Amino acid sequence: MTRNQERGQRFVLLSPSIEIEYGMMKKGKILVVDDEPDISAILAKRLTDAGFEVSVISDPTSVLEQTKNLMPDLILLDIMMPGMTGIEVKKQLNEEKVTAEIPVIFLTAKATAEDVVKGFHLRADDYIPKPFEMPELLVRIEAVISRRRYFEEIAMKDAMTGLQNVRVFKSKLQLFFDIAQRYGRVFSVAVLDIDDFKKINDTLGHSAGDRILKEFSRMMTLIFRRPDVLVRYGGDEFVILLPESNESQAAIAIERLRKSLEGKLFEVDDEGNKIPMAFSVGIATYHGDLKGATELFEQADRKMYAEKLSKKERHA
Repeated sequence: MTRNQERGQRFVLLSPSIEIEYGMMKKGKILVVDDEPDISAILAKRLTDAGFEVSVISDPTSVLEQTKNLMPDLILLDIMMPGMTGIEVKKQLNEEKVTAEIPVIFLTAKATAEDVVKGFHLRADDYIPKPFEMPELLVRIEAVISRRRYFEEIAMKDAMTGLQNVRVFKSKLQLFFDIAQRYGRVFSVAVLDIDDFKKINDTLGHSAGDRILKEFSRMMTLIFRRPDVLVRYGGDEFVILLPESNESQAAIAIERLRKSLEGKLFEVDDEGNKIPMAFSVGIATYHGDLKGATELFEQADRKMYAEKLSKKERHA
């Protein structure tokens, strides 16, 4: 029996259409800016066949506004265009924070060495002369997108645990909220906090605490689905975003994590000393009365603290 079969229906991966909606399984979105219809048509066809989502613009003066709407993963930008050159378009893109870091590959048949130098000074990612070989262009596109995503991934990960960081959580929480609000979908937020973590640090040292954080994160990655967003929020607090999951479904997933920790001892030093691990949790599910995404997180956070307080009162 496979791991997914053991996990049950809630743990089966989401359908491709739903994963794409939540920003997953996308090879890349490319904006082609070229005033030559034949070139644009060829690029659109070949890039689409290669698995990319393609948009085409022939008017360079509209690129900035369209880029803000589309937010592509990469722009193929012709340099020689009437009304506005590709160099001027790139200058415009650089002046806006939201578009400045979008990768750009220049395409042109007649660019001078000076144009090429200007392009690279404007932080263009590559330059390909026309006529170009499509296999080479595809390789260069994939290399630029892959390189950019690699550095973005590093910037979005918590260095200690390898989970996503608060920056990712805030953007994904808003994305999930917008999808739920617009399409009547559901998702849940779970806030988790390791029990007695301060005591672990105070009595066993911070290196022991670090080991517990890493092990807890590892256990989370084994339990939850790939589309679930696992975040180290800060300290010993974690957040999980569970798309297409109501509160009872989220609770089942959390219970699997809790059961995976029960009865186990985890090493906290090189001498083989071991301690148990437990956590408190609060779960909140999207509903139409919410004023904003932050309110949902706050509801889950309050429930987590309520459970933590209840445990302390029981053991007082």
